[in-house]
Amino acid sequence: MAVPQLNIRSAFARGRARHLALQTGMSVTEVVEDALRGYAPPAGAAAIGRLERRGPLLVLPPGDRAVTHAEAEAALAASRER
Repeated sequence: MAVPQLNIRSAFARGRARHLALQTGMSVTEVVEDALRGYAPPAGAAAIGRLERRGPLLVLPPGDRAVTHAEAEAALAASRER
């Protein structure tokens, strides 16, 4: 039966995994598996007031009314506090 393989094309990732494996006495596979077990993806898009964050922008949900200047300023202030 064939053994699953992972091809790491990033020179940095490959070198870092190898370096950590040598430091810890673990295999490169164990280092990568341990890192993946500890990885938690960033939280989803946070709604700010009625606006939604899309990358660096705050936008209205589809089909909503226009936002007043005061609402936009309040949403921007709330996003800066985070």
